[in-house]
Amino acid sequence: MRNQSAGSYAFGSFSEDHEELERLQRQAGIARELESRVLRQTGLDSGMRVLDLACGPGIVTAMLAEAVVDGEVLGVDLSKELLVQARAYADNQQLTNVRFQQGDVYAIDESLGQFDFIYARFLFQHLADPDKAMAQILPRLAPGGRLCVVDIDDQWLTLHPEPDGFRSFTGHAAEGQSHYGGDRNVGRKLGYLLQTNGLKDVDVNVITVTSQQLGIRNFLDITTGFKREQVPDQLRDQAMADLAEIYRVVDVDNAWGFVGVFVATGINTISARTNQ
Repeated sequence: MRNQSAGSYAFGSFSEDHEELERLQRQAGIARELESRVLRQTGLDSGMRVLDLACGPGIVTAMLAEAVVDGEVLGVDLSKELLVQARAYADNQQLTNVRFQQGDVYAIDESLGQFDFIYARFLFQHLADPDKAMAQILPRLAPGGRLCVVDIDDQWLTLHPEPDGFRSFTGHAAEGQSHYGGDRNVGRKLGYLLQTNGLKDVDVNVITVTSQQLGIRNFLDITTGFKREQVPDQLRDQAMADLAEIYRVVDVDNAWGFVGVFVATGINTISARTNQ
């Protein structure tokens, strides 16, 4: 049975979990340099205490640990299976300033204390109740601390030339995800979310990621292929046919894929917060 806290993403419920793990690892690794640069621009710095929410297999958590040098990073995820991968990866990288803990974004452990920087990467697209999550996140943000939320908006996802079935497939996937509370268009809402929850100096930037940067097949795998798991069962046969048609763009000379990644930041100017 799907854990309600997982929203529209529950690792362990995929038909091929090993393929999803490989996608998560590839997604984290492909744009590593770009993500590292963006995080530095949003205020991540040496010595900080950092919380990485929905850390997955820990690749980005390790990158955060390397960036803060003499600071410390805690990765939290709902999935025990992904945390096993995360701990193994950190050990392999010989990182001593990172640790991991199982946790629920709707019930963050108060004993964790407060953090200078909290990172939520591709998490909010899956949450049925973003405000409830914010009510848990903000008390963990130290005075002057910065929250950085990174997510997508599928209205910015395009392929050219556009394959037959592309809009049908992405629409059916969005329908399936919304059934579990997910939102494929959450990116445009992040500024409002942060500001209405009391953060100050809220800023939103859109980072363009293209198939020219990643390669067209990697681009499709990361942005589109995995969505077959979100399609309702009664539409699965048509979706798989549409997906096969979409992947034919790999063989089209000079085809382009484009997606916008929304980066929203805000600062806690309240001296002390309590759980709501």
